[in-house]
Amino acid sequence: MSVCTESIFKEVYTQHQRALQHFLQARGLDIQSAADQVQECFIRLWKNCKDVTQDKSQSYLFTIATRLHIDEYRKSKIRLKYKNQSNREHQEKKDGQYILEEAEFKSKLENVMNTMSEKSRTVFMMNRFDKMTYKEIAQTLEISVKAVEKRMSKALKHFIDHKIDLKK
Repeated sequence: MSVCTESIFKEVYTQHQRALQHFLQARGLDIQSAADQVQECFIRLWKNCKDVTQDKSQSYLFTIATRLHIDEYRKSKIRLKYKNQSNREHQEKKDGQYILEEAEFKSKLENVMNTMSEKSRTVFMMNRFDKMTYKEIAQTLEISVKAVEKRMSKALKHFIDHKIDLKK
């Protein structure tokens, strides 16, 4: 049965919206970007509803989400390349030692973040980069605040173990 009827489409939305949101957030998207991409997935599902059956809708949605995420990643690389080129003059004006230290810190931070568990990294990024509270993170990930605290504690300990001072 295709998902072209309003009742079936609503049922599919109710079943998969939250999981799709978490799927995208776990891949590094902030809440708003993930929500936007979830909406785009359902728009594409609706546009192709005649070709998608209800039992195949989950696979279809997650495939679209993955492709959208890959596309966004590619676009962000292009934007970053352009931004780096446009900021080159500004960076040349900075003190050379500061630039070197900043680059080393960013590289080390990125390497250490890549070695921590995905759960800890996700909580750390939501708190430090997306400026979310522990309560907001708990609600988003559907876990307890205590679990968020434990994951954050593990993340911070991981940085300490690798001698990274986040207070700089």
